[in-house]
Amino acid sequence: MPKSDTVDLRSHKARELPADAIEHHSVQFFFSTEINERLDKMFADKPPEARKAFDHILEQNFFNSQSTYTDEERAGLVEVGLTQGKFLADQYMVDEKNAAEFLDTLHLLAGVAKTRKVDPATGSVSYVELPQKPHGAPNDYVNPSKLMERYDPEAYKKMQAATTNQTEKVSMLIQFVKKLQHRPDWIAQYRNEQATLLSDLKNTKIANRFENVNTKDATEFVRQINTLAENASFSTFTPLLQTNLASFMKVLAKKTS
Repeated sequence: MPKSDTVDLRSHKARELPADAIEHHSVQFFFSTEINERLDKMFADKPPEARKAFDHILEQNFFNSQSTYTDEERAGLVEVGLTQGKFLADQYMVDEKNAAEFLDTLHLLAGVAKTRKVDPATGSVSYVELPQKPHGAPNDYVNPSKLMERYDPEAYKKMQAATTNQTEKVSMLIQFVKKLQHRPDWIAQYRNEQATLLSDLKNTKIANRFENVNTKDATEFVRQINTLAENASFSTFTPLLQTNLASFMKVLAKKTS
């Protein structure tokens, strides 16, 4: 199977805050049209602080931009983030189907977080790119540009070079789409690989040392995570996990209209 495409999620940066600001606003990441629309729908009828807390999990736990964190620290943050997500589900999602869908999406994004790679030459961080399809597109949609990049790289380079001539770019893409009509094997392979990628991400095994924390009661939730964070396996970065939890709870405590 060829190397998966990657996307730099950090291109979506949080806005600059004044030095005396007391509140940090987490950025909202873009993963795919489908995933983001699903999340928007899930949180549409929830208090604003619930969505902000979820965005906090993504920015601070799953896709933290701090380059000095060790693999162990990142793993611990992802684990705490998964449990914080379970807390959100138990506290804000009464409907079991809605909660289950949210947790499945949370786990999928944690799987994406586990694909983190750092370019040794530039230091840039990237993650595997989720399958993309436009709003309203059928489930069997294929991205012709991705197929062109893979199966006709020379034509793809020429199309990318025609940055100021949209007519030429469209014409080149149409020509490739015509070629695709005679190569159903390309389309079938692409769909199979995208399905495999999504399945692998959904089934990513993530051991969570916080999975048995009480997420029904806020007081116990905080107490148990803080206690577990003092465990020997986290001893070198206990303050990191405890500070992360405090920040998460602060977001939830700030009621907004």
